[in-house]
Amino acid sequence: MNFPLRVILALLVIGAFGGIAIWRIVAILQTKWLTKTMRLFDISVIILVMALLIAWVIFYWPAYWT
Repeated sequence: MNFPLRVILALLVIGAFGGIAIWRIVAILQTKWLTKTMRLFDISVIILVMALLIAWVIFYWPAYWT
């Protein structure tokens, strides 16, 4: 398949965002001093931010290159 460069770059950015999110979630789950509520809140904030960043990459970023 012949994808444009912007699609490949957008997929790489989404993959980087996902990798950072997984790395941070694992770090949060390994901490000893956070309570369960604090961990759940931190993980939900990370998921929300990552979803917003991925939506931005999918819907708005390629529009600047057309």
